[in-house]
Amino acid sequence: MASDPAFAIARPKGLLSASVITEVNNISYRNSSLNVIETPDNRSYNIPGMEPGEIIKEAREKRGWSQKNLADRVGISQPAIKKIEAGTTTQSKFLPKIAQVLDLDLSALDVSLVGGPATPASLAVLPVGDPYGPRDFAIYSAAEGGHGEILRSPDPVDWWPRPIEVQRVTGAYGMYIVGTSMVPEFKPGHVAVINPNLPHIGGKPYIFYGETEDGQVRATIKELRRYSSDVWHVTQHNPPEGHKNDFTLSRKVWRVAHRIVGRQDPS
Repeated sequence: MASDPAFAIARPKGLLSASVITEVNNISYRNSSLNVIETPDNRSYNIPGMEPGEIIKEAREKRGWSQKNLADRVGISQPAIKKIEAGTTTQSKFLPKIAQVLDLDLSALDVSLVGGPATPASLAVLPVGDPYGPRDFAIYSAAEGGHGEILRSPDPVDWWPRPIEVQRVTGAYGMYIVGTSMVPEFKPGHVAVINPNLPHIGGKPYIFYGETEDGQVRATIKELRRYSSDVWHVTQHNPPEGHKNDFTLSRKVWRVAHRIVGRQDPS
């Protein structure tokens, strides 16, 4: 997201009421009764006379995107975008992600997420950024798909601030844990923090990926002991009845292994 102030209008300091054109990340909005409160460093923290949904719609259309295009980039449904743009949904946990995708200042969409409404220049305090960083860490859901196996959701179901283990890791993501084969290390409801870029090392937990016959993402979480060109030698801590702790996974079926570097407990 751009680091420039959301609204920068070169005017004498103080409270102004005028017919102006306000530019928000290269998108201009006209408001005949816009009140602009400016701080001594010439930064202004008001919101122009457009509803958040209108700002989102105009920014989307300027890029030539459909509501479905925007929804896919954000990770939600097209009807959800439609409700936000229409003003039916006035608050949404996806606003930070929408602002990021459209390169909008979050304060233009919901001032409550960045420290509250504007204050007079004499009382103005510069907004403090989220200490946990932007919500750009994709979280996937999962369902049990058999003995020790998982069916992962095709799209993220939530976006979180990045955990410390993957602060600057490209492609990092999280996934809810289901099943009990890796208890007590990973319990149902935990979120595995995954770095897909690390090499394969014995003694570390990994999520192994394959595909079902209909193309659905298939996964299993196990500890990697060692591997060859043909198989992964893995361990599970709490095997289902009739299954072993140590066994192998065919690399022709389970082609990808991403290392788990941490876990989160949402509860």
